[in-house]
Amino acid sequence: MVGASSWSNLFDQCCVNTTFAHTLYSYSSQLVISKGSHLIKFGGEQRLFYNNFWQPNDPTGAFNFSDYVTSPTPNSNTDSSNNPTGNPFASLLFGYADNVNPFSAEPNALTVSPSVANRSAETGFYFQDDWKVNSKLTLNLGVRYQWSSPYTERHNRIEFSNFTADSGVNISLSTPNSDGDSAQHVLQQAGVSIPASEELIGTTIFPTSGHRTIPAYRHDVGPRLGFAYQLDSKTVVRGGAGIYFGMSPATNFQLTGTAFRKTATMFFTNDNFATQSATLENPFSGGFTGPQGQQYGKLANWGYANNNDLGTTTARDAEIYQWNLGIQRELPSQIVLGVDYSANRSTHLPWAGTNNRDFIPSALLAQIAQSVPNPSGLLATEVANPFYSMFNGSCSSAPCFNEPNSNYGNTTIALGNLLNSYPQFSGDFEGLALEKASSWYNAMQIRFQKRTTHNVSFEGSYTISKATDNSSAGRNNWVGTLGSGLPQQLDRLYLEHSISANDAPQRLALAVVVELPVGRKQWIGGDMNRILNGAVGGWSLATIITEQSGLPMAIGMSSPQLANGTQRPNVVCPQLKTGLSMDTVARNWQTAGNQGSPAFLNASCFGDPGDQNPGNAPRYFSSLRVNGIHNVDMNIYKSFVPREGMKLDVRAEMFNFFNHPRFGQPNSSVGDPAFGTINSDGGGYTPRAFQFGLRFEF
Repeated sequence: MVGASSWSNLFDQCCVNTTFAHTLYSYSSQLVISKGSHLIKFGGEQRLFYNNFWQPNDPTGAFNFSDYVTSPTPNSNTDSSNNPTGNPFASLLFGYADNVNPFSAEPNALTVSPSVANRSAETGFYFQDDWKVNSKLTLNLGVRYQWSSPYTERHNRIEFSNFTADSGVNISLSTPNSDGDSAQHVLQQAGVSIPASEELIGTTIFPTSGHRTIPAYRHDVGPRLGFAYQLDSKTVVRGGAGIYFGMSPATNFQLTGTAFRKTATMFFTNDNFATQSATLENPFSGGFTGPQGQQYGKLANWGYANNNDLGTTTARDAEIYQWNLGIQRELPSQIVLGVDYSANRSTHLPWAGTNNRDFIPSALLAQIAQSVPNPSGLLATEVANPFYSMFNGSCSSAPCFNEPNSNYGNTTIALGNLLNSYPQFSGDFEGLALEKASSWYNAMQIRFQKRTTHNVSFEGSYTISKATDNSSAGRNNWVGTLGSGLPQQLDRLYLEHSISANDAPQRLALAVVVELPVGRKQWIGGDMNRILNGAVGGWSLATIITEQSGLPMAIGMSSPQLANGTQRPNVVCPQLKTGLSMDTVARNWQTAGNQGSPAFLNASCFGDPGDQNPGNAPRYFSSLRVNGIHNVDMNIYKSFVPREGMKLDVRAEMFNFFNHPRFGQPNSSVGDPAFGTINSDGGGYTPRAFQFGLRFEF
């Protein structure tokens, strides 16, 4: 259930019966030759990955009930005064699920999802020479050649999306019917021009015995160079550079090709809630057909979303260029200090959110947004369906589709569908994500270490860094809040560069061990008797201190209105924060709740860019960050030796010793009444905790 108020699912079947049996075989061989000042290594390795996976999502169907259905204003759950209207529970009582509005959870559909049995391989060969040129200089020279073999499926239940092939089918955008005007005429009335007809591009290719997967990328040659030069007995300069490669994005997929599975939407309305076309008793009035397989050949999945994973081009591996230069110096009291510059430049990274190629071009969308006051309403307008003759039972000329679960059998269709790049699909037309993302990372790293002298030892590092990119998530945009940074416009990706979601400008990690100078032969109580020494002598104290800057925030819209993209707000003034600390905002929320609680973010500096307009906000704000990490863990311990051959360890451990809170990200949905408030802890945060341990060895 989804509504303006907080509602919980009555029953959620997703993923409860997931089964998998992953198997990884690896083998390697190495030849080492030591000759004079050279230590030479040759080798190779291969890893075979078998991915056997089955996840029957919602095997009895998922029904989404929203307050939109019982609202007096369709596609809105508020009235003209912004008061909530409608009720999801009332919609349930009417038996009227919502298939019009998008839901973040499962779609309003019945899903059939077979198991998969994938296989992929990683192969590599390498050469390395560690050459001691003289007593001061050592060189490390190497090269690695590797390639990834993209996945195949045991039963060939995969498919390849060809985004440029001509389907051979032409549709009319200018012919009206008795139920609706033509797409061309509706747009002409709005002052927008489109052609009278369209040749449909985009087909599906199925595997054969000689073509079971996409081509492997075989150009991953990575040279490596490293050196160490001893300036004097206490100073060493080190550096290195190398080219590395990411794993192929086509190593496995948890689902079969789209034609071998099915997500059949239950269309409770086909005219924007004017009439109800399905009931809970009979959600598929035309019957239910299973996965179509290869029966339609290259026209597979027409009338449905095509959430395929593979295209026809080679899956290129990411290229990762790394280099560093540093100096290490031994100081008095056995302290070693190192200062390094480290950098990373990565290219051809998978670009999160670009799997789909079926979207309205941004130039056309901007023209529509400028021409009418309600662009979303225009895109939802029902117009004559040029696919109707192909999907109804009386189809007399090819292509013909027996797919009663597709709404392409209706006489009308939403105008927005026909404006997409691949209108034959009722949703996405997907392949692998574009491999065009890139990232930069630069850092100064200070490392320090002290061996135990005067009862004290420590080790740690301090890093100052900056990371930027144009896609932070790769294929993992479902992790945490990484999905908030998906692109706004899929054909204007050059606008996506910003600070990285993973940017942490400063980080300190320090471990200190102090042997307390109390007990026999120590500074304090050197002549202590053995019984007292057993109780208070010989204890050690250890601590781990972690200090890290917070990660940057992504700011979105509570009610986004941008077809196929993740709409961001407009930034209209520079004072993005109210000036209140996160601690103050979070603690006030605990007492004031959602009503009247102060905010961390300044709502007046974020504006709605408007219907079907992209905002000017960046993906992530360098100046807006979540709570950082400020953590101290303590450990006090001692070992006893009661007699020879026996040992007793006693320890007390304290995590988050100072009980420093770490709050979650403020509500970052512009337009939400709770925008800027904080009502949760940060992910992974735990309050102060104690544990005690006793271990006896004999």
